[in-house]
Amino acid sequence: MILAIPIGLFVGGFVTMIVDRAPDRAAMSVRSRCPHCETRLGLIDSIPVISWFILKRRCRHCQVPITSAYPVVEILTALLFVAVFIRFEADWVLVPPLVLVTSLMALSVIDLYVYRLPDVVMGPAIVVSLASIVAVSVAVDRASAIPRALLGALLYFGILLVAHLISPRGMGFGDVKLAFLLGLHLGWIGGVFYLGWSPVFRLVVYALLIGSLMGVVVGLLVAVLRRTFGWRVLPDPEARGDAPRRLMAQSFPFGPALAAGTMVVVLFSDSFLGL
Repeated sequence: MILAIPIGLFVGGFVTMIVDRAPDRAAMSVRSRCPHCETRLGLIDSIPVISWFILKRRCRHCQVPITSAYPVVEILTALLFVAVFIRFEADWVLVPPLVLVTSLMALSVIDLYVYRLPDVVMGPAIVVSLASIVAVSVAVDRASAIPRALLGALLYFGILLVAHLISPRGMGFGDVKLAFLLGLHLGWIGGVFYLGWSPVFRLVVYALLIGSLMGVVVGLLVAVLRRTFGWRVLPDPEARGDAPRRLMAQSFPFGPALAAGTMVVVLFSDSFLGL
């Protein structure tokens, strides 16, 4: 479990690279770069969290301040890696949840910044998740978990697709595609650790309820802060002029809330299923 911290920090650094480049479809590279002057950074400048303090929160080359979002993402990724290691211990079943953490961190941060869940990240996340789920299910002799993973994906996808068709402005299609990824992992958890098909349905419903509740609460809080105090909290990059007068008319990225709800259910699935 000790290894979870350094691994999580370096994966967090990889996540920040995806967040920096994916929205603009910039080429991916193992070498980090300054998001302002685009100078490639050396090894010392790329150490997760530590380099941010060493450089005194500024780029060594252009001296532009480096946002604290970088170390926050790296630390949060490491903490989630530790949580996954504690929940699933050192076993092959660690792999899909770690893939999920990495994918959700990248997608959630991008959604918070640009209000989009880009296919350039979503597509590989689904493909790698499917590959890891199939490989691990076979490795631990639980191939029956594979169809349950697909059921979870179709179930969550179908629920949000209906919501999208009813209110396209309230539920973007990016969230619908995210639901496929979330349901895939929830269904797999329900199939690899528990018997029957019922756990798949229950875990998906719990994740949807928790994610929706988080989204509504945080969304209303953000709307109140914008409207009442004039704070630019998670501003919509495509918004024009002042925020709408009605709280519920304001834009807010819903993907991170759905992702958080799923992580809560994945990490505490025994409790939700009463085991």
